[in-house]
Amino acid sequence: MDFREYLKRKCREQNISLHRLAVRCDLNQIYFYQAVNKNKENPPPWVLRRAAPHLGVTYVELLIAAGHLTEDDLREYTGRPPAPPSKEPERAREKVSV
Repeated sequence: MDFREYLKRKCREQNISLHRLAVRCDLNQIYFYQAVNKNKENPPPWVLRRAAPHLGVTYVELLIAAGHLTEDDLREYTGRPPAPPSKEPERAREKVSV
């Protein structure tokens, strides 16, 4: 399934039209229609960020569906060692005397 079909299916699941999605995302309806139906490329990430909460999916899910991010990218990212824990919570506790 291509991204356009995926997006339309998600709209149907949420019972909203593409027009209503554009309004909820504060996007120009003509721009959004062309981005979804006319362009050869999928909508840019900033559009997907606005759309994700209205479609009941995460921003990352939309990035993967649109081809902006791959599962391998996610594995590579999550495979990195975590950042060292911040000492800020300890300092905050000291100030409050907990």
